[in-house]
Amino acid sequence: MKNLWTEIKKSKTTYIALISVILVFIMPILFNLFHLGKSNRIIFLFFIINILFAGFIGWFSKKYALSFYNLVIFPVIFVISVFVKYGRYGYFLAGIYLILSVLIYFLFDE
Repeated sequence: MKNLWTEIKKSKTTYIALISVILVFIMPILFNLFHLGKSNRIIFLFFIINILFAGFIGWFSKKYALSFYNLVIFPVIFVISVFVKYGRYGYFLAGIYLILSVLIYFLFDE
């Protein structure tokens, strides 16, 4: 079990997935706990924080030479959350996150 945990700690993909889960599932709950409205959640969380994170994933994947599928982790987790909780606009946002990650990934191409 200890060997498995050390392998998980080495994996940067695991960190991307964990941060994605926190942003997609935990942050909206925190926004509700602090009584921030739906419009604030959409503006701050979906447009500002998630877009910055999507760009970060593109840069991070390129910097550490991670495989291209790491760019898909965040949008897929976001689509799962949208399917369960939110409206149709979420599908478009997932596409924007993916496109932004890919663009940033190729922007830092050597």
